[in-house]
Amino acid sequence: MSPTGKEKYFHKNVQHKSISSNLDEIETILGKLDGSQSPIAERIFDIMDEIQEQKKFLHNDEKEKTETQLSYVTKRIYSSAKVLLKTIGGKDELKEKRKIKGKNPDHWWWYLDHYLEEKKKRDLQRSGMIGLVLLVVFALLVLIYDRYLAPPPEVRARIDYETRIDDFIYSGDYISAMSEMEGALAIAPDYYPLWIKKGVLAKVLGNEAVEQSSYETAQQFVENPEYFYYERASVFMQFGLYDDVLEDTDNLLAINAKSAEAYLYRGLVYEMRGENSQAYDAFEKAALLAEEQNKNQLVATIRVRMGMLLQSVSIPTQEY
Repeated sequence: MSPTGKEKYFHKNVQHKSISSNLDEIETILGKLDGSQSPIAERIFDIMDEIQEQKKFLHNDEKEKTETQLSYVTKRIYSSAKVLLKTIGGKDELKEKRKIKGKNPDHWWWYLDHYLEEKKKRDLQRSGMIGLVLLVVFALLVLIYDRYLAPPPEVRARIDYETRIDDFIYSGDYISAMSEMEGALAIAPDYYPLWIKKGVLAKVLGNEAVEQSSYETAQQFVENPEYFYYERASVFMQFGLYDDVLEDTDNLLAINAKSAEAYLYRGLVYEMRGENSQAYDAFEKAALLAEEQNKNQLVATIRVRMGMLLQSVSIPTQEY
């Protein structure tokens, strides 16, 4: 189509369907996505192509009217990137489609696979920072534990099992982790954190029956239900099951509305998702509650997270 022909087409198209209407259609489609493969995702990309052309013919006052809605839809597309990629058939299918259509990076919606790859790298960096803080805290606790409490042989054996279990989890070998778990439970059958971790391992392995029975067994041995949800949220965090972490923080707050730990874990999830403003608010709430409760060590951990969050370099969003 010649430039003149294209201009006539889009001038005509704007008369029948505005940018706002196109954005409304995208929002409707996004609400219907369920991850199953369908051409519906490509329809979103085509509409965005259309909007890109429509914008060329807008006056400044018209641009201001659509800016807010366009910004909102853009954020929704980015937040739905995983399901969009799955719906379109995966990254290879997306690469093939944009190659056929000759789309350049200015049409960023056709490059959501690149966005997800960069996001994964940033998430790994954040995970590394969080892991470093937790490792330092853990190392201090182990030092104090070894020096002053002198654990009996059966406790030492259980700790050795837990170390091997975590090593397998970090390497992604969940089957071997579950095998070690059986050995750990044989020597510590009443230690509820093991049952919780077994439940989460069963969850990621797709065994719902073992998952639920493990949680039920853990609840038989835990003195306070708050401890159960706090421990399980911690394990969910270890596995990157962030929606489950948030659900357990809700459970914690239902039991104890002043749970500093619940807000800490909320903050960690928000940080991992790049929702830095919400993360900082959650950390601040956690720190205030921890101070009220004289949990000085927890306050220090939270303040470190807040400082690291403020120092982190934010990635600029797409400009139009």
